[in-house]
Amino acid sequence: MIKAWLRTVIDEKLHSSITFSGTVTKIWNELKERYSAGNAPRVHQLKSDLNECKQGTRFVVEYYTALKMIWDELAGYSKVPTCTYGAGAALTREREEEKVHQFIMGFNSALYGHIRSNLLMEDNLTSLSRAYALVLREERHKAVTRIQEEKTEMDMAAKTSSGCGRSTTSPQKEADAESPLPPKCTYCKK
Repeated sequence: MIKAWLRTVIDEKLHSSITFSGTVTKIWNELKERYSAGNAPRVHQLKSDLNECKQGTRFVVEYYTALKMIWDELAGYSKVPTCTYGAGAALTREREEEKVHQFIMGFNSALYGHIRSNLLMEDNLTSLSRAYALVLREERHKAVTRIQEEKTEMDMAAKTSSGCGRSTTSPQKEADAESPLPPKCTYCKK
C-alpha cells in the first residue's frame, strides 16, 4: 500500500528507477540519499547575510523585516536538541539574546547609537520585541521633531518673504536706527 502511495506522489519519470528497489524502506532511503541536498552552503550564506545586514538609510521596520526573514529561514535549518531539565528554555533565551545583539549591532550609529548604549547597560538584556519597540518609538519621535522643525523653518521663510522682519533703509529710518529703539518692520509694524 505504501509503495502504491509512493508511486502516486513521485514524478512519473522516476517510477522506473524505484520499481525494482524492493522494500519501502529501501525506496525511501534511496530517494532520500539521491535528492536530499546539503544545507551547509545555504546556512553559510544566510549567516553571511545576517552579518552584513545593516540599517543604513532604511527605516527601522525595513531593517527589522530583513533580519526577521533571515532568522526565520535559519530557524528552519536549526537542529533543536530535545529538552532535558530546562535546557530548551535556556537555549531559546540564548538565541533570543543573540538576535537582540544582531539587531542592535546593525543600527545606524548616528541615529540610534545612544539606544544601543542604553540597551547594553541593562543588567539583563531586554527582549527583541522590546528593543524593536524602543527603536521604533525613537524613529517616530525623530520624524515628528523633523516635521516640526521643517514647519518652523517654512513659517520663518514665509514671514521673511512677506516683508515681516525687513526694516526700511530710508534716511529717516537710518536715523531712527541710531536711537535706542529697535527698527520697525514697514509691513507688520513690529
